[in-house]
Amino acid sequence: MYQFKSVSIVILIAVLLGSCTVGKQLPYLQDVNDTTRIQQLRTAAFEPLRLLQDDQVQVTITSRDPEGTKQFSMIGTSIVSGTTNQIVQNVYTINSGGSINIPLLGEIAIAGLTTEEARLKIQEEAIQYVKDAMVGLNLMNFRVTVMGEVARPSTLQVAGEKVNILEALGMAGDLTVFGKRANVKVIRKTGDKVEVGHVNLNNSKLLTSPFYNLRQNDIVYVEPFKRKASVAERSLEIVPIALSVLTLVVLALRIR
Repeated sequence: MYQFKSVSIVILIAVLLGSCTVGKQLPYLQDVNDTTRIQQLRTAAFEPLRLLQDDQVQVTITSRDPEGTKQFSMIGTSIVSGTTNQIVQNVYTINSGGSINIPLLGEIAIAGLTTEEARLKIQEEAIQYVKDAMVGLNLMNFRVTVMGEVARPSTLQVAGEKVNILEALGMAGDLTVFGKRANVKVIRKTGDKVEVGHVNLNNSKLLTSPFYNLRQNDIVYVEPFKRKASVAERSLEIVPIALSVLTLVVLALRIR
């Protein structure tokens, strides 16, 4: 009976140690652990998005005289939103030359500008035809893709022009227990090059990373452990093995 208890204790300790090892890897911002006071942390400065080739923008031109702005309108364009298509008016795709072509106004170069800079540039052109013309401009295809070891890998349509990596991971259902929190990759296309940034979700330095705030078309990739999912999976495998060992021990003691 003494041998049975000893084996049971050893197996129980092994399972608990495996669970503890997994638990240590799960919390975000582990270096922020003082629960007795409010801690203030700096975050990366937000830089407005710059419009890129193939971005889609909706441009609306209005004035006190609706008839005067009809000449700027174009037919609806099909926009993919999630799993559905919707027809949206006055949507333009930035061409390879960095321009959009608005009826009457012609080609206007807006690639490399912020949405506010592009709005003002188009308005300067529009008031030459309609004195009180007002322009609105929205980026329609701000999407980020979250893939790898998350609950719901998907391409996310972002409302507005701002989303950080924690928000994007939350929208994708958070990481699974098998995801490497210390080395999440952000893949970003800049011009004709691709940048790959690495962020550590376990450390508060994440907040000041240039990849903390995401940009349109960023890809967030959560890498799995080399053996999916290393310690977590092995600790789960121990349970049926432990039960088998205990059964054999009990049978051996009864035979004696």
